[in-house]
Amino acid sequence: MLFGNFKETLLLEGMMPERALLRLRRAGIGVYKAKKLEKTKLIFRVKHKDVQKVFTIYPNSCYQGATYSPYTVQRLGATGLGKYLEKAKSRVGLPLGGLLALIVLLLADSFVFAVEFVGTDVYKRETYELLERNGVRLFAPYKEGNEDGISAQLLRLSGVEYASVHKKGHRLIVELRTSPFSSLKFEQGAMQAKHTGELIALTVIRGTPLKKLGDRVTAGETLVEDRFYTQDGGQVRVEIIARACISCVYEAKIVATSEEEAFAKAYLSLSLTEKDRVDSHTVLSAKEKDVYDVTVRYTAIETVNF
Repeated sequence: MLFGNFKETLLLEGMMPERALLRLRRAGIGVYKAKKLEKTKLIFRVKHKDVQKVFTIYPNSCYQGATYSPYTVQRLGATGLGKYLEKAKSRVGLPLGGLLALIVLLLADSFVFAVEFVGTDVYKRETYELLERNGVRLFAPYKEGNEDGISAQLLRLSGVEYASVHKKGHRLIVELRTSPFSSLKFEQGAMQAKHTGELIALTVIRGTPLKKLGDRVTAGETLVEDRFYTQDGGQVRVEIIARACISCVYEAKIVATSEEEAFAKAYLSLSLTEKDRVDSHTVLSAKEKDVYDVTVRYTAIETVNF
């Protein structure tokens, strides 16, 4: 996978080759430094790991056989550092591969890829926020030396009588023990949507839902009311226990120097949590220079005391 990120130069031939590049982008293949040589020819770069995908869509003219395609692609070779690494890989072979794998493994060991809770995860959200404030983030180098300070802050949470934080391999182990006689605090008030989209799932254990599946909801709109209505018309105030799934679409024009940077800016602006998931995304060049049309489809998971 280390070599998969280096780029190779390809030659594409056919009438209106720009359309062929658009199809590659729609297929999720990143295209870099495209340059038109002639009316029917252009060169461009793709990541090494995407080369086979390109040939699946547009076969090499030498191997088409009976299959017809209006466009053909030829491989011109790796570029930049990838060119030299490809040569080194072919000469050195397995020893170099093993050395590179060892280097990647040693570097990865200093990262945190998951947080594992032991005892209870009732304060899961608060723990993630506390770790973030102390410079501990997923998929980032682990900052050692503040375990005692983080544990001390966890002990301030209501009902927590024991807290411990330590790194084990690629995981951060957070152990929390609460007193059996403590009463944990519940979120108060109505449940309001944090995202705009279509409500695709709603589970309400306590509270009164104001929306049904398929409804369009906007950020700030109330999903579940913090009260229960009795048969005689009375009302009882309750603490909500509910979970909602909202299918959302984000569309924006992003100023950036590359497709990757445009998507990264869009992703950060969404402020997604570890519960949310990105379903798909597209990044297309706009008419303006260094401007991209970014579309991100994602599912927001929102909970209250759930």
